[in-house]
Amino acid sequence: MSVPIKNLICLVGVTLSFAVLGAEGMPPPSDGIDVSVKKRAVKTLRLQVIDPYADVHSGPGRGYPIFYAVEEGEFIEILARRPDWYEIRLSSGRTGWVTAAQISRSIQETGEPADLPNVSYGDYLKNSFQVGLTSGGYSSGELEGSNVWSATGGYRPISWVGIEAEYGKVYGEDIRGDFYSLNLMIEPLSHWRFSPYFIIGTGSIDIDSQPKLVPLDIEKSNFNNVGLGGNYYLGRNFLIKIEYRAFNVATDEKDVELGAWKIGFNTFF
Repeated sequence: MSVPIKNLICLVGVTLSFAVLGAEGMPPPSDGIDVSVKKRAVKTLRLQVIDPYADVHSGPGRGYPIFYAVEEGEFIEILARRPDWYEIRLSSGRTGWVTAAQISRSIQETGEPADLPNVSYGDYLKNSFQVGLTSGGYSSGELEGSNVWSATGGYRPISWVGIEAEYGKVYGEDIRGDFYSLNLMIEPLSHWRFSPYFIIGTGSIDIDSQPKLVPLDIEKSNFNNVGLGGNYYLGRNFLIKIEYRAFNVATDEKDVELGAWKIGFNTFF
């Protein structure tokens, strides 16, 4: 038998020996919790809860009893993860399980948002305030070709619904004006990084500088608007967005239809 073949046989034998020894030394799986999940975090993640409270269960399920409620400002350590649940260690040393949604709004010791798996962007932003800026232009109607920018401030009471107040400026050739509106934003897929949303609102527009040759029907008028857009989350508390709005403006003579495209960003706190 040639030397290369002998070496190959020896190598295969040694490999099989290590495989058998390794299999014999492996601990048996236990109690239904995945081995990959059970106490796998060698380096634990320490977080501060910033929501009012989080219920701690004795096991990873709502059927397990609640034995403690983590209060706002308390620190916890993340030990392990199961779908929609996290095992944590309390400051007292006790361990328990909390839902991903209940510790979605937590921060690291550095003050940065915690990027926890299984926690959607909407869950993290629930009960948060927002500010934003957008700019764009009117694509149809009497203001076609005019530019627009707006500043917004709002609040997201639940993960997929937000309320915002908006103030903006309209400017174009011989046209100057401003507007105010109150909008409701519905984002049903807030767990996606790129998340579509629907917006509906009402407001008032005041065009105080008009073209001299052909004045606009729009002067100081009320309007309703609906729109579709998409949020792209760059992080837990910052996004860029693009949207299209259709406006129905009431005037003395007739209702005027407008369309506008805008792009901008929101940040949350």
